[in-house]
Amino acid sequence: TMIFFRQVSQQFGVAMSTAHDTVREVVAAIIAKMGEIITLPSDMQAIKAVADGFGVFGFPNVYGAIDGSSIKVIVPASVKGNYYTRKHITAINLTAMCDSKKRFLDINCGNSERCHDAHIFQTSELGRKVLAEKIIPEQYHIIGDAAYGLHTNILTPYKSEENAIQKRYNHLHSSTRMAVERVFGDLKNRWRCLSGLECSVDFSKEIVAVCCILHNICIENNDIQPTDKPIIPGSGNVVIQDCSTGKAKRDSLATML
Repeated sequence: TMIFFRQVSQQFGVAMSTAHDTVREVVAAIIAKMGEIITLPSDMQAIKAVADGFGVFGFPNVYGAIDGSSIKVIVPASVKGNYYTRKHITAINLTAMCDSKKRFLDINCGNSERCHDAHIFQTSELGRKVLAEKIIPEQYHIIGDAAYGLHTNILTPYKSEENAIQKRYNHLHSSTRMAVERVFGDLKNRWRCLSGLECSVDFSKEIVAVCCILHNICIENNDIQPTDKPIIPGSGNVVIQDCSTGKAKRDSLATML
């Protein structure tokens, strides 16, 4: 952590103690506002608005797109094995759900990147609520890759495409889910410190959360990346005939598409 504060101290020409206290105060103040800035769509009007945004990409009734991303961190040698990844770096995981405008709807940061995406999601506050079917209306769903597991509230791709219907479904699912990949790309381009955090794991979690909060503030104030494309208003809301199980819901939607 001292390396991080030394960099801030040198960049702004202030004492190390001043850099330490100021950064800590700013980080705490921003995180205190997280509940107001990173929020799930809670009423039907907000849910339908999110779904309409995703509908432009061809996949209806999307509550949010979810995925995980690695954030490189420096960790003590004593726990390095817990964070050492197959890419030969030490990293923590940022699991996030976003909307089509590339705003974060939910974040969960700090798990070891060695953990499986499904485990991280299932043990998160969002995952527990989603799997208990407490927050997402029956007709709506989160979209994620196969790691998250098929569920009435989570639609994943077909592992093997047996016909044109499933191929079409997978294509639209992938095209729509790319929204969350673009969010991670923009986040790391906007806040270059996320290319490698040289502070403690606990403080790294806070820094990542702050970057996500500031990202949403930028989006809300139309500070968008040059590659952003305008979202064309449309209808991403449809009625799915069978939502009794994850498989039935996916098959019904695939046939509809």
